[in-house]
Amino acid sequence: MNYLVVGGRGEAGQSAIEAIRSEAPEAWIAATSSNETPVPGASSTIQGIDLADEEAPARIKAALGERAGQLRALFFTPAFGPIGYPVRAATPEDVHEALEFSFRPMVELSNSLNPKITVGYSAFYWLPHSLAGYGSMAYAKLALEQCAIKHPDRFRVVRAGTFRSQATRGIGLLLFRKIRNTPHPELQELASRFEKSDKKFTDFFFEHAFRSEEATYGADFQSPHRPTTRADLTLCNRRILAGESAPIINVIGDWVWTSDHLPELPEAFGLDHDPGKQYGV
Repeated sequence: MNYLVVGGRGEAGQSAIEAIRSEAPEAWIAATSSNETPVPGASSTIQGIDLADEEAPARIKAALGERAGQLRALFFTPAFGPIGYPVRAATPEDVHEALEFSFRPMVELSNSLNPKITVGYSAFYWLPHSLAGYGSMAYAKLALEQCAIKHPDRFRVVRAGTFRSQATRGIGLLLFRKIRNTPHPELQELASRFEKSDKKFTDFFFEHAFRSEEATYGADFQSPHRPTTRADLTLCNRRILAGESAPIINVIGDWVWTSDHLPELPEAFGLDHDPGKQYGV
C-alpha cells in the first residue's frame, strides 16, 4: 500500500504517519518537507516542497514516480495564510492567499493522483476564540469542509480542537502584538480580559480557546474537557483508514463525533460562503 503525507513534520502529519503505521506497518509512505531533513516515520521524503510555488503539486507527482497513481490515501496537512486578526476583517485578497496555499494544492493533487481517499485538517473556525484571530484561514477551512461534504466519496476532514503546537502558538504571538493597538472590538475585549489575568498571553489564549470549546460542547459529553493531542488526531486518522464514511470527524480531546453538514456561520463571515468553487469543487 502506498500513501502520501503532504506536510509530514507537524502534529497532523505525524499523526497521519502514526495511523498508517498502526494499520499497515509495512506501508510505503512518502512525506513532503519544506527543508532537506528526512520526515520521521516516512519511507521517503520529498524535500524542498514550497506550496507557494504553483509547480509544487507537479513536483510531488514527479517524485512519486510509478507510485503516483497507486495511492491508497493522501493526507494534506499544510495551513498557511494571513492570520492574527478577526475573521470579519479578512479581505478577498487575504482569503485568496490562504486558499492558494492551504486548499488549491490539495485539490490539484487529489485530481492528479486520484487516491482512494484524500484527508484534510480543519478547526472549529466559528467559535469565539477562532473568530478573534483566525483571519483568512477560516475561509480555507470552510472550503475544505464544503469539499468533503460535496464529495464524500473522495474527501474526509478531521476537524480538530485546539492543541498546543507551533502553529497555535504562532497565532497567539501574532494576537499579542496586535491587541494593544487594534480597531477590532474582538481583540479589544480580548486585551481587556488578558490585562485582568496573571498569565502569559499564550497561556491565556489557550485557556480562552479551551473555555470556548467547553462552553459549546461540554453539555453533550460526560467526560470533562481536555486539550486535543496528536494521539487524538491519530485515532481519527485510523478511523478514516478503517472506512469511516462521514465526511467530517470532529475531535476535542475525548469527545469524538461525526458531521455531514456545515455549522451555522456567524455574521462575521461576510465574504463568499463557497470559497472553494473557483477551484471546481
